[in-house]
Amino acid sequence: MSTILTAVAGCGLGDGGTADGAAKASPTATGPFTKETVANEVGAAADASGLPPGDDSMAGTPEGEWRDCVAPWLADAPEADAADGFAATVDRLEKLGWKITTSGEERDVTLRTLTKQGWRVYARHFAMDGFGDRQPVSFTAVKDGCALPEEVQGDFTDDPA
Repeated sequence: MSTILTAVAGCGLGDGGTADGAAKASPTATGPFTKETVANEVGAAADASGLPPGDDSMAGTPEGEWRDCVAPWLADAPEADAADGFAATVDRLEKLGWKITTSGEERDVTLRTLTKQGWRVYARHFAMDGFGDRQPVSFTAVKDGCALPEEVQGDFTDDPA
């Protein structure tokens, strides 16, 4: 199983009108639900859950229009914090209106798929040996209907190519 997951740092949620000025997001987006909106939600949820800053680049992937409908996020979290940070991020996404549609474990990988407004987030926590004292955590958002190249389908979806 290849691993490339997506999320984007940055809040972008704005002042929700709270008395103390703290940001408060609505589970329903008020504007277009774009790649940037999705990336901001995922990145803000991961940040707030204590995960280290994530990599949202698409380095090493094929060029093409498909990149406009994928928002990856990947971080190597300290082993002691990875599982809790992963679970807390999924919980925060649920509070933002994301619905868990699949959940499971495959060997040492915890898998969740969340959906919202035409997007899917493929969330993964890799707790296998070989990563030292770090464990990869990823959240890859893919817009429904996105035509992914065959060589990345296994990385960005639940379906291997």
